[in-house]
Amino acid sequence: MKEMFEPIFNLHQSFMQMESVKDNARHAAVVAIIHKNVDQHTIVLIKRNEYDGAHSGQMAFPGGKQELSDQDLKVTAIREVKEEIGIDVPYEALQALEPVWVMVSNYWVQPYFVVLEEKQNYVLDKREINRIFEIPVSHFQDSSQLKAHQLKIQNETYWAPQFEFEGEVIWGATALFLYQLFHLKIGELTL
Repeated sequence: MKEMFEPIFNLHQSFMQMESVKDNARHAAVVAIIHKNVDQHTIVLIKRNEYDGAHSGQMAFPGGKQELSDQDLKVTAIREVKEEIGIDVPYEALQALEPVWVMVSNYWVQPYFVVLEEKQNYVLDKREINRIFEIPVSHFQDSSQLKAHQLKIQNETYWAPQFEFEGEVIWGATALFLYQLFHLKIGELTL
């Protein structure tokens, strides 16, 4: 499937090189939190509440938009994770993946991942978050769980990665980040 998804990643790479896109977009950061458990490594995803907006009810990584007071996007990621699910993520432990421009909402999203050794106690922001999922990492590493769906971008059709878990569809930027993490092996992920 790698060849099938290459055009969508090439498209995003071309957007990344366009300063006008980055300069005119709102900036955001998200974090893929991986728990390194003895029996089974898991990754944290959230399901957003339903609201009047482009990302209503979607499966996502915790994170959100950059505030003027955030010195950089790592600070944004840490602040948003704390606000949404109540855990502290160490600044120096965050490792970057390739950013994506989310056209529908005009967000330049910087994804990070972090591997945490110990189980976390979540405090859910019920105003924003409907549910937290701890999904086995093996689910996303398993090629049979990787699906494809078509997107139309600037009158062109592209294939993009998609996953499902417990009846929930994981697509868009979140699926692109999961694909980077577990199929393209971007970053120094060692479990």
